[in-house]
Amino acid sequence: MSLSLPVKVQGYKADGSVWDEMSTLDNASASGAAFQVRHLVTKGNVFLISMPLPKRFRRYDLSEPSYRTYALVRHVNSTLTGFRVGVMFLGKNAPRGFEKNPSGLYFLPSDPPPVATVKERRRWQRIDIFVNLKLRRLSPEGGGPQEERTIAENIGRGGARVLTSMAVGKGEVLMVEEIDGPFRTRAEVRNIFIGADSIPRLNLQFLDGEAPERLVGRS
Repeated sequence: MSLSLPVKVQGYKADGSVWDEMSTLDNASASGAAFQVRHLVTKGNVFLISMPLPKRFRRYDLSEPSYRTYALVRHVNSTLTGFRVGVMFLGKNAPRGFEKNPSGLYFLPSDPPPVATVKERRRWQRIDIFVNLKLRRLSPEGGGPQEERTIAENIGRGGARVLTSMAVGKGEVLMVEEIDGPFRTRAEVRNIFIGADSIPRLNLQFLDGEAPERLVGRS
């Protein structure tokens, strides 16, 4: 049913640090709810939320003023001010592995595996390997993370496709550094898109040099 009630949302950034914000429920049921958040989120994220949910929608804490439950993000839609999310209530207990990896992605057994998106046309062939990288904004604008550790899900001589939680823009130049390795270059954001798994991705073009052979293998 439609409800307009305050909800406190606690989530986790890619680096494991905590963020929290206040929002307002759009609707709720015994199994989940929908509301807006300003922070970047994706399907599979887990929140800890607190709200004065009507007793008929609760499974426990019937006499408490606020209902506190872990919630799994199942749907995400972009809005002008952030994201509208639909969450499924998990209850008092977080999913297995959450304490060690609170910023990880969690899916139901019935969910299909994430599907890779169609690759952009590019000068250099890329191969699907995973490389640990650090991204850093060179001209920070606005709030949000200014650097993050992430992975390149494919990489070629002249660029890479990386997952991100930063609110960067097309045409922005980032510093890209290999974690535990010497490769380092500036890279231009050539395209931004949301993958089939709801995770944002950046298509990067390296500006200062090509990726070394040991990272891309033989194409």
